[in-house]
Order: sequence, then structure tokens, then C-alpha cells
Amino acid sequence: MKTNISAGDGMVAMGADSLREGDEALPDFVVRDEGGLCVDLSRLGGSAEFRAWVDKTFIHGICFRGLDYPAFQHLAFECESGRADDEARGCEAAGRQPRVRFATGMSHILPVRVPLYRGLKISGARAEYLFEPVSIDCTVPRTTEGGGAGGQEFETVTQKTRLDFDEFVALAWLKGLRCGIDEAVVRDAIESERMGRSVIAHAVPPGTGRDAGVEELSSGLHRDDAPGLLPDGRVDLARFRNRFPQIRAGEKLLRKLPLVLGEPGRELDGRAVAPALPKDIDFAALSGTGTRVESGAEGDYLVATIDGFLDIDEASSKVSVTDKIVNRAGVSLRTTGDLVLMGDDYEEHGEILEGRVVEGLNVTSFADVFGRIVSRGGAVALKKNLSGGAIVNPGGQVAVEGRASGATILAPDGEVTLQCAENSLIVGRRVVVRERAVGCDILADELDIALVEASVLAGRRVAVAQVRPHGPAETVVSVLLPPEDTQGELIRAARAQLDELQAADDQARQVIETLRGRPGVGNYLTVAAKVHRHEITLSAEQQAAFQKLRDSVAPVLKAMTQVSEQGKARAAHREKLLAAIAGVEAARQAAAASIRCSVADIGGELIVHARHLAADAKLPQGLAPGELRAFLRATPDGSRPLFAGSGGAFDWSPAGSSGEKG
Repeated sequence: MKTNISAGDGMVAMGADSLREGDEALPDFVVRDEGGLCVDLSRLGGSAEFRAWVDKTFIHGICFRGLDYPAFQHLAFECESGRADDEARGCEAAGRQPRVRFATGMSHILPVRVPLYRGLKISGARAEYLFEPVSIDCTVPRTTEGGGAGGQEFETVTQKTRLDFDEFVALAWLKGLRCGIDEAVVRDAIESERMGRSVIAHAVPPGTGRDAGVEELSSGLHRDDAPGLLPDGRVDLARFRNRFPQIRAGEKLLRKLPLVLGEPGRELDGRAVAPALPKDIDFAALSGTGTRVESGAEGDYLVATIDGFLDIDEASSKVSVTDKIVNRAGVSLRTTGDLVLMGDDYEEHGEILEGRVVEGLNVTSFADVFGRIVSRGGAVALKKNLSGGAIVNPGGQVAVEGRASGATILAPDGEVTLQCAENSLIVGRRVVVRERAVGCDILADELDIALVEASVLAGRRVAVAQVRPHGPAETVVSVLLPPEDTQGELIRAARAQLDELQAADDQARQVIETLRGRPGVGNYLTVAAKVHRHEITLSAEQQAAFQKLRDSVAPVLKAMTQVSEQGKARAAHREKLLAAIAGVEAARQAAAASIRCSVADIGGELIVHARHLAADAKLPQGLAPGELRAFLRATPDGSRPLFAGSGGAFDWSPAGSSGEKG
């Protein structure tokens, strides 16, 4: 590129005279000192004020010499309103002057140099510039031999020059490139006189912020899923060491990590580009039962308010601390292994898979159970189905709201309530089936079933609303009676003892009569009785004679007293035996009154028999499942048939049966 310039136009290479004091008025926030130009941050209202002055300066053809481009960019775009004051205070606190030096001086750009700078190619987030050799055509006087006196001749000389970074920045600013110039690229291209198109500027992308987050603080949030240990030190692969750690009241569980805003970016023309807004979280929404949010100098914390067990609801992300253990992942070899729980309550929201065992107290399951639940008491409640699994709760309650299929339920001293049962073994003190029992073996003191099909039932008090057919199998009911022989033996033994006592009393009366017939005994007893009743009064001579008579019959009197005492002991024993006999009779009557079998509607094959339990046999509730099924299907000697048929109704009680009703 060439530009014509005469020799009288001044500098030919580059640059110009620096502006002198007073040549260009400076704003009050710009300070000129021996080092150059500074901005006094304490006086700067913000980057907008600085940019306005820069605009005016560049439009007037002035550029900054010795430009510190990073400082220039900082002043032009990063000293927003208020930030400049903050920086000024920071400098003052550090003992430095609140000034930012951005140039060594100012000077006009020679008009002949302005055409040296080509236009920019701005495309999206970058700008390109075509570097090429630049030169200036200068007109200079020419010396000739024997030059005439009539005038002076001139010639045009082309003088090579180069671009200047300070001028480049000023002219690029006026062309719309105000931000993001790659100073190293531009300076290198100028110094090396490189030719060609180069990318000289990039827009500043906005910085990436950080979403709000949560930091875990409590070790109780982390479960120990290492394999458990057996008492002999071996590893138990079916159990984890600590699946449900306890949380203490006042323990900090979580801390909120606040969101961090990203730094704004810049377009090439200096316009700010807002960063994407990071996501915030509603920390208070994480607080569930047994927790609260506390705010402190270091942020917000989620704190436990009670001692208990951690519960995290995956659906709502609420964190709770409850007095019950809550598990939502189900029970399997992958998630929990077998569980032995020390808490008083346990809730399971996932399936308990086949082969897994849950031991605890007051167990509630909200999903299907295929494994085994063992409770130390309390209540076991299933909100869905028990399929092929087992529930053992010897002294507590069991309730299944869904279907029990191919299951085993053992609660010999508790109450079992089911909606529907199929092909299951059920033992309880009281068993209630509200809808239907099909192909089941059921043992209980008291049975209350709505509909029975092809099942085997045994109990002292059986109430069935309907019996219906189910294949070729019939329904069999055993009415269990107490061991009759034992009760009869007790009564017979007591009556035999009563007979023995009566014989001893008769013999004692004969001994007493014999002793009364001894000489002097009768007279002594007669006089002694009258004296005791104050019917007579003895004189001194009579008193001496009476004392002498008593001494003579004293051995006989002592023998009579012993016989009398023995009689009193037999009388007390007789009362006990009579009370025992009365108690046994009352118990037999009460047992008979409590025993009853009632079938309201017989629509399938039904067999009912009464069955006395053997006195020396193991209680059926304590039998193993296999033995129990054999017991229910057995018909031992002494069983009494009560009903066999497929229609009508049946109602029987040993106290007063009405038997079959057609």
C-alpha cells in the first residue's frame, strides 16, 4: 500500500509528536505523571465513563502510545459501576495508590498513516486481518547538475514503513473491534512483516458458572456394604455389615453449596454476553421429618432433630430421620443382603426377593414379598402379595392385604388376617380369611373364613361362611378337643384321695370312742366341760381332787389331741381336693362351651370330625411345617365323625350340638 506525502508533511515513518500538556483536555479520572497515563479508580465512575472518553479520543485521531492492552481492556470493560470503588478500596487497604497505568502517553495519528490500515473481516466470534507490506510515497527535492536558476525540481521516493500496534488498536476500535485483540499475534505479524490473513481477535466467551449443590457431612449417610462376619470370624456373603446406620440429634447431614455465577463474556464490539444462569436448589425442600435447615456464617445446613435412621425418598429427594428403618431399594443379594434389624420398626418399599431373610420387629412391606420375614413380635403387615415366601411371628400379628400364594405363615400365639390365600400353610391363635382360602392347610384355636375350597382346617372354634368345590379334593375340618383322658385321670385320682380321707376319719372316730371309755376319762371330760361353761364352781378340796384326776388321764388326753389334729389336716386336704375337682369340671365345661364348628353354606364335599389331642403329644403349633401338614391330614384312633356331605349347613358344639341342618 502506498500513500503520497510531501517532505513538508513531517514524519515519514510512523508516529507523531506527543501531545503536550494542555493540547488535549484529560478527564479528572486520568492522571498524567512521569510514567505516563493512569486512571485513578477512586474517581472513575465505571467502564462506561472510560469508554466514552476513549471513543472521543480515537475519533479525534489520537491514539495511546506504549499501550498496556490488558490494563486498557480491564478499564474499558471490567470496571463496572461499584467495582472500581471496590478495587480502589482494595488498593488503599494494601497501601498502594488506587491507580491503573494503561499507556505511556498520547499522540495524534498522522493522516497519511490512516490509509495503511485495511478493513477488518469480522465473522461471528472472531476477526481477521490481511497483513501486507506497507509503504509511503514521499516527494523530495531532486539535485541536478548545472541546475538552472529558474526553479527547483522534485521527485517521488517510495519509503517502506510498518504498522504500529497502538495505532492498530485505535483504528480497529473505530471499525467496531473493541475487545479481544490477540496482542501477541498482531505484534508478531508487525515485527516479522508477515504477509497473509490472520485471526487477530476472538470474542471472550462467558465463563461457566457452577450449579448449586449439596455436600455430605455425616458418615451416617454412607452405609457399610462390606460382607458381614459370622461369630467364628468367617465372612457371611449373605449379609452386609451396617446397612442402616443411626443418626444422632443435632448431627449435620448436608451443607448447601451455593451456585457460582460465571464471568460475563464479551462480543468483539465490546457488548457484554451474560453467562448461563446456574441452577439453584431449594435446600429447604430437602428437609423431611426429623430434620430442619439451619443457616450460619458458613452457609445452610440440614440438621437432624431426633435420634433415628436416615430415610431418603428418591421420588421427592426429601431427607428424613425417623424412629423407624425405611428401605426403598428392596431386599436382594445385590442391594442389602439378609437383614438383622435392631430398630423397633422397619418399612420396606421394594420387593423382598426369594432366598432373602429380614429379621426385625414391626415389619411393614409395601411391595411383594418372595423371601422370609422373621419378627420378634409386634405386627408384620404386607400391603401387597406374599408369593412363595414365609412370615414367622410367634407372638405377634400378621396381616396380608394382597394374596398369599404358596406361602407359609407361622404365628402360633398371634393373629393372622388375610384377604385371600392359596396353597399356603397358616398357623395362628386366630386366623381370619376375609375372602377365599383355596388348597390351604390352616391350624388355629379360632378360625373365621369367608369361603373355603379344598382345604384342611383344624381348630377349637371354626366358623366358615361357605364351602365350595375345587377339583376332586374335599374340605376337611378337624374340631380339636382337649385331652379327655388327662382330665378324667385327674378327677379319678382326686376322688380316690377323698375316699382315703373318709376312711381315715372313720378310723379316727373309733379311736376317740375307745380313748373316752378309759377309766376316769369320761368323768374328767364332763367336769372340765361344765367348769369351762361356768356351770359349776369347785371348792379347794374339789379343785385338788380335779387336778389329781387330770394328771392321771393326761396321757390319754394327749393321744386324743393328736388324733383331733390329724383330723383337721385331713379336712383341709379334703377342701383342696374338692376345689380342684370343681376347677377341672369348670374348665371342662368352659372348654366345651368354647368349642364349636359352624358352616353356614355347604356347596362342596365337606368332612368334619372331632379329634381329641393326645395328652403326651407335642402341641401341633410347635411342629415343623412338614409334620404339621401330616398332623392336619391324620385321622387318629378315637376321632369321632361329625359330618360328611356336600349340601346344607352344619353347626356343632360338645356343650349342646344341633348337628346337621338340611
